[in-house]
Amino acid sequence: MKLPLIAFLPAFAAAVSPSPSATIDAGIVQGGRCEDGQNAVFYKAIPFAEPPITALRFEPPKAYTKQFPRGKLNATTSAPTCIQFSDDFTPQKLNTSALSSEDCLYLDIWAPSHATKDSKLPVKVWVYGGSETEGSISDPLYDGCNTAEAGSILVSVNYRLGPLGFMALETAGIHGNQGIQDLLMGLEWVRDNIAAFGGDPKKVLLFGQSAGAENVYIIGSLPQVPFLINSIISESGGGRRLVSNSTQQKVGASFAQTLKCSSSDKACLQSKTVSDLFIAYSADTFLTQGIGYYGVGSLSILTQGTHNFYPYVDGNVIDQDPYNRGVQVPAIFGSNSNEAIVYTLQWAAKYQQNPTTSVYKYFLRSNFGKAASLVEKVYSPSLFEWEAKAVIAASSQFAQLGYNTTSLEILLAMTQIITDSSYRCSAWYGAAQAARNNIPAWTYTFSHSPTCPWLFPIDDRNVGLFGGAHSAEIPFLFGNLNNSYLPNGTCNSTSAEWHLGDQMMDLWTAMAENAEPSTEEIKWPRFQTQGKNLSTPGLIFENSTVAGIIDYTGCDLWIQVNAMLSASNATAMGDTSKGQRRSNIFAVLHSK
Repeated sequence: MKLPLIAFLPAFAAAVSPSPSATIDAGIVQGGRCEDGQNAVFYKAIPFAEPPITALRFEPPKAYTKQFPRGKLNATTSAPTCIQFSDDFTPQKLNTSALSSEDCLYLDIWAPSHATKDSKLPVKVWVYGGSETEGSISDPLYDGCNTAEAGSILVSVNYRLGPLGFMALETAGIHGNQGIQDLLMGLEWVRDNIAAFGGDPKKVLLFGQSAGAENVYIIGSLPQVPFLINSIISESGGGRRLVSNSTQQKVGASFAQTLKCSSSDKACLQSKTVSDLFIAYSADTFLTQGIGYYGVGSLSILTQGTHNFYPYVDGNVIDQDPYNRGVQVPAIFGSNSNEAIVYTLQWAAKYQQNPTTSVYKYFLRSNFGKAASLVEKVYSPSLFEWEAKAVIAASSQFAQLGYNTTSLEILLAMTQIITDSSYRCSAWYGAAQAARNNIPAWTYTFSHSPTCPWLFPIDDRNVGLFGGAHSAEIPFLFGNLNNSYLPNGTCNSTSAEWHLGDQMMDLWTAMAENAEPSTEEIKWPRFQTQGKNLSTPGLIFENSTVAGIIDYTGCDLWIQVNAMLSASNATAMGDTSKGQRRSNIFAVLHSK
């Protein structure tokens, strides 16, 4: 929260203060000052790699080693957004003037205005989410003025998305994982240059959400990562298996065919226009097949056989599935209490259908194949009867939309399956895996019901009804609770919410500073299993921050499901590599 003292600063202070600047090998970076009296500065659209266009399309990033024109860079305007391949659930991201372009490998920096090259402040590097198909550092939700004002350096790194960021086709010499390599090059740039902006290259936290959390988990598992960062935080996404190599090759081959290119003709693929890529992405029916596809991305659950442009074990950049290796630096894994509720409600509204038993069974078969019956036994819709009745009683809107208790039971069962399989239990797995490898780990759950909408176009009457939905923690971590980044944003967060945001920002900063997330105010208990129910001490972010027991009951089910899906994928694809074998963490945990 902004300090009242700021209100007494002279109105002309910003006007007479010189523009902030920092000197790096490429030249002088000239930044700007945050508005509304904030005691922070920013440097936007700093190139860390050459434009990945023409002959560099689909290639690993090439480091930017040039001098800035005339020795200076005007770093006051937003970077281009990388080409977006979906915008299903974040239409309010359009509240930005940033254009999209293949020339998008830039990063933004925010710092306290008093920071100097000798400050050695902790550094937090942000990785945005968006299903590996959308997202941008220019999204105003990720503005870093409040974060920097609180006393740390924030860096946000653009990376390529969709086929431009994750296409793999070995027969054409395209090896995939371009987006992961973009992030790695961004971290190398931070290591070599962040001191000039007041940061300490030995105190770097990498944190991200959703697909960004998965990318953070991947990078956190790489052997070289301790030389780039000291810790990670994976918010709602880390701890899952990667798509298999064979699946990625088939995705790449189908996309090439849709573009009317030979599967060995890289030049043809590099010659296509962005419009050609958009058309092919929509027309490629192979992307709508396979386990883990359910007609709309919000209800798709990623598996090794999902037909999607996604990180995979390529034997070089990613030499082993992080699901097997685990992270190599201290880590926080967390999730929100009701991750999928906005997805399922939007899906139901989009298709104007209330789920039936047949829809539920199809959802299970599409996402879990041979494991569908096992999942159905554990997640019987009848178990959600009480909750369905409570929701209908709390909001007449659901009855007006045609929901009855039965249809809402099914919707809630689908919501819980997605929440548990993709977020809650993957967080448990990532932390348990780290602990097994003697890497310090911590967990959290975010269950606060926000006062204001934050990202999705949620009806104000229902925004707080379901607790912590997917991405609801983000404005708290960035201190962006004034809602002004949304079109016509007028909602006011409460003073308690501002305090919760301050606590969370301080904890994330402590992780960057010490590779241990406790503060003087809050002691974050370390992850440890509590017998066969898998519960563990952690932090609960609700109306305030409290230490408690995080309930991971039932998460061992998803190890079994993953093993079944892995076996099915290996049989279908002929892939029996070490990266596909079942982890023995289940046996290790249950032997304690």
